[in-house]
Amino acid sequence: MALKFCQRIFPGSGNHRIPEKVCKHLLDMLYHTGHHPPASRAPNDIDWYFIRNAKELQEAGIKFKKREGSWRLFDVVFLENGTIEIPCLKIYDTTESLFRNLVAYEQCSQCKHLYVTDYITLMDCLISSQEDVQILRHSGIIENGLGDDGMVCSLFNNLGTNVILSHRRYFCYHKVFDGVTKHCNRKRNVWMAKLKHDYFNSPWALLSFLAAVALLLFTLVQTVFTVMSYFQKD
Repeated sequence: MALKFCQRIFPGSGNHRIPEKVCKHLLDMLYHTGHHPPASRAPNDIDWYFIRNAKELQEAGIKFKKREGSWRLFDVVFLENGTIEIPCLKIYDTTESLFRNLVAYEQCSQCKHLYVTDYITLMDCLISSQEDVQILRHSGIIENGLGDDGMVCSLFNNLGTNVILSHRRYFCYHKVFDGVTKHCNRKRNVWMAKLKHDYFNSPWALLSFLAAVALLLFTLVQTVFTVMSYFQKD
């Protein structure tokens, strides 16, 4: 019965079973419901403390997509094609208190991997304005049961206040942050994203771009023929 209660709070956890000796109370059971991504150690030189928000990442060519087929809420991945896949999070009035309790549980525990705290760190980086929430909502990553994107923004921006972050070697999303940083450092990706945003975001913009290219080619051809005819006269 308690496990069913946890599954109602975090939908999509499936029929994951938890050994009785592992969990000591309801909060412990909720924490072990099965939402933890595979743990791995990060390199010493990685700097995971910051990535840009969703709007800036989108402008740099990074796409956001709802992660399908995963029952782990915190199972976030970065793909080689520049896509961040994040499982859907349904936000209700009880979401803030739920996360605060789970973060408090981690802060008081002796766990090396702070899965909930790391997830809050990730979402806090991605969300800095209502527009960032809107991007994630349109991607199917966030289902806003609060009705106001500004409330979701405030929720994630406040959850990490006065919270001790993970040790850099045990940060769960070091691969995601590393992949995002490398993608944004490649100027070609940023240029291509800007080109698509400026010239391929609508049919009329595309037609204008093609017309400008055609005019440039015609001008170039005319110039070549003019030069050739001039030398032929000589």
